[in-house]
Amino acid sequence: MKLPQLYNRQTQSIETENTYKVEGLSFLYNTFLGKLITYSIFNKKLITRLYAMRMKSKGSLKEIPGFIQHYGINTDEIKRPMDSFTSFNDFFIRELKEGARPIDQTPEHLISPADSRLFAFDLAKTKQLPIKGYWYSLQELLLNDELAKVYEDGLCLVYRLAPADYHRYGYIDNGTQEKVIRIPGVLHSVHPIALAVTQSLMAKNYRELTVLKTQNFGEVLHLEVGAMMVGKIVQRFNGAHEFKRGEEKGYFEFGGSTVIQFFKKGSVKLDQEILDYSLQGIETLVKINEKVGVKA
Repeated sequence: MKLPQLYNRQTQSIETENTYKVEGLSFLYNTFLGKLITYSIFNKKLITRLYAMRMKSKGSLKEIPGFIQHYGINTDEIKRPMDSFTSFNDFFIRELKEGARPIDQTPEHLISPADSRLFAFDLAKTKQLPIKGYWYSLQELLLNDELAKVYEDGLCLVYRLAPADYHRYGYIDNGTQEKVIRIPGVLHSVHPIALAVTQSLMAKNYRELTVLKTQNFGEVLHLEVGAMMVGKIVQRFNGAHEFKRGEEKGYFEFGGSTVIQFFKKGSVKLDQEILDYSLQGIETLVKINEKVGVKA
């Protein structure tokens, strides 16, 4: 089984993704029985809620040590004492100490909204978005033809959060937001193993869309995508809100999840190495609040 390749900007090297319990995902999406279970049972909201309840129970605490060891998670940057967590989900949505993710405050710098693996698409060249073997159109993803028309020749940035990542996401600039729009769907994994065998998978996932009116990058579409076994997407503000650069927008409960952002043509210029590796089909590791591009 081929695991995803990632570009590490800190070490300037290519890495193979360290995947947790990848055998389970491979079974669910690559075997007949697994697909039967996935499409008939696991993607139902009730199952997701029951699993979320389990990961919020005290009994799930035993999962934490193995999870930390497998991923080499730096517990020194976690805000709360380790013995204060009441469940695995409580640990999963952990906050970090102040300064653990410094905010690049240069106004013209585009910053990442999340710890993630970043993939970029030029929508002028790609009318359908191919990500690890599946395809979807902008219209399918947004379910809004008017918005899709505005961004059809712009830039799409896909930030894929792995289970070990810090699962809180933030605002990329100063500005204001409109009311969050909820787009129904079923919940699937957003891991490449799942995406590689399922067409239009992202468009079938539950997602929440926010229109951000930013000071430096114009109007930006910000989309959170749920995944299989994620309890829910938690927004800090569901209505109109004035936000600051680096302010927390919300968080994902247990599971891997994705943030997608759309920029109008000519509004930003992405860092060249991210563009280059995206063209090679390789995601770039990024941290929340770090520079990924500049104002065009």
